[in-house]
Amino acid sequence: MLIVFILLIVLFGFLLYKLKFFNRPYISSGYQNVVIWMITFLFIVFLAIKPSILYSKYVGGAEDLYSKYLVNSIINKKAEISLEPSEELKNLENPYNPEERENVEYYFDASYYNGKYYIYFGIVPAILVFVPYTLITGQYLPISSGTFIFVIIAIIASAILAIQIYKRWFKNLPFNLLILFIVSLWISGLYIWNTWRIWAYELTLISGFAFVLLGLICILLATKNKNNINMKYLVLSCLCMALSVGCRPTFLLSSFLLIPFLYDIIKTSYKNKKLKYVIPAIVIPYIIVAIPLMFYNYIRYDSIFEFGAKYQLTAVDVTNLSDRYKDIPKGLYEYLLEPPKFKTEYPYIELRVNPSGHTYNYYNGVMVCGILFLNLSLISCIFMPKYIRKVKDITLRNLMISLPIVGLISCILVVYMGGNAQRYAVDFFWMFSIISMILWFLMYQYSTKEVNKKAIIIILIVLFIISICINFCGTFLNSESDYLKLYFPKIYEFFRF
Repeated sequence: MLIVFILLIVLFGFLLYKLKFFNRPYISSGYQNVVIWMITFLFIVFLAIKPSILYSKYVGGAEDLYSKYLVNSIINKKAEISLEPSEELKNLENPYNPEERENVEYYFDASYYNGKYYIYFGIVPAILVFVPYTLITGQYLPISSGTFIFVIIAIIASAILAIQIYKRWFKNLPFNLLILFIVSLWISGLYIWNTWRIWAYELTLISGFAFVLLGLICILLATKNKNNINMKYLVLSCLCMALSVGCRPTFLLSSFLLIPFLYDIIKTSYKNKKLKYVIPAIVIPYIIVAIPLMFYNYIRYDSIFEFGAKYQLTAVDVTNLSDRYKDIPKGLYEYLLEPPKFKTEYPYIELRVNPSGHTYNYYNGVMVCGILFLNLSLISCIFMPKYIRKVKDITLRNLMISLPIVGLISCILVVYMGGNAQRYAVDFFWMFSIISMILWFLMYQYSTKEVNKKAIIIILIVLFIISICINFCGTFLNSESDYLKLYFPKIYEFFRF
C-alpha cells in the first residue's frame, strides 16, 4: 500500500507540472486560494488523527509536569511546582549525574535547584493557552491538544509566510512554485515527527516556531510599503519574536532575521523624521516580554539568563558542557548532511540511535537523517554565491545572507547545548528551506530559455517527491518508539503489506 501513497504523490506532482492552472502566476484568485487552503486543511486533518489517540494511551511524566504542575504553580503565583524532592535526591553529591540517580526517586526532566523542582519548558504556551483553559473549565488541557493548537497555527503561518515572500519578490513566477515553497516549509516544520510523540518537548519547539513564523509575516506586512511603515505590524512582529524566546530560548537567534527589514525601517523613518516612534515600537515589545522572563528566571535559578536547562534531571549531565565543542563537527554532519540508512524490508529506512563518537554527556536522540535528505531542495544552497550577486533588492539580499548564517549558528547552538534529536532540527531547518526556495525562484527568474524553466520545475517536483517519501517512511511508518505499530496496528499492517 505504500506504493499507492507514492503513486498519489507522483500524480499530484504531475498535475503541478502539467495543468495550466498551476503554471500561471499566483494572483490571489478564489480558485488558487481554495487550492492552497484545501491542501492545508487536508494536511492538518492527516496530522489530527494522532493527538487524541496518543493522549488516551499516555499520561504522566513531562505531560503532567507541564499541563498540571506548571499550570498550578502559575495560578498559585509560585515559581516552584508542588512536588517534593525525595531525601535521597537532596543528599546526592551531584543530582544531575544520571548514574547517581539510578536508584533514586525523582521526576525525570524536571528542573532541580536548591532543593526544589521547577519546570524549564517555556512558560509562554502555559500562560496563553493552558492556564486560561484550566481557569475556565477547571480541567487540565492535555499536552497533545495544546501542542496541536500551535501545530495548526504554524502550518497556516508557514503557508502565509510563503505567500508573502512570493508576493513581495516573485509575483510573476508560476503558482506551482508557490505550492512547492509551502510544502518545503511544511517539511521543515517536521510536523509528522512532532505529532507522533507530543510531549512538553514538542510543545515548546512548535509554539516557538509558530511565533517566529508569525513574527516574519508581520515584518513583511509592516514593510510592504517602504515609504509608509505599518507600526501595528512592526509592534506585533517584535512581540511575536520576543514571545518565541519564552517558548524556547534558542529562538532568540531568529530575531536577527528582522535586521534586514529593520535596517530599511530605521533608514526610512530617519528620513521621514519618525525615528522617535519606530525605536520604541521595536524595543518595547521585547522589554515587555524580557523583564517578566528575567524576573522569573532569577527567582528560580538566581540568574536572569538561566532558563533552567542547565539544572534538568535528564538523560545526561548538562551542568558541565566544557568539552562539548568537540561534538560540533560530528553534530553538524548528523543534522545537516547525514544520509538515511535504507533497508529492503518495511519500513525501508532505519532510524539512527545513539551514534558513537561524541563526548560522554552528549545527548544522542533518535534521528531519521540530515535535513538535506528530508528536503532535497536544499541542494540549491550550493548556488548561493552565484545568485546572491544578481539580487538588486537590498532587503532580499540581506535576508539571503542572514538566513544561512543564523541557521548555521542555531544548529551549532543546538548541538552544543542540546545534542542530537530529530525534533531539535525545527530550530534551524526552516531557515535553510526558505533560502533554498528563494534560490530556486531566482534560478527560474533569471532563466531565459523556456526549456530551462520547465527543467527547474520538473527537478523540484522530483526532489520533493523523493523527500516526501523519505519523510513518510522515516517519520510516519517508522518514527520514534514505533508509535504507528503501538497506536495504529491496523494502519501499520495496511502499509506493511
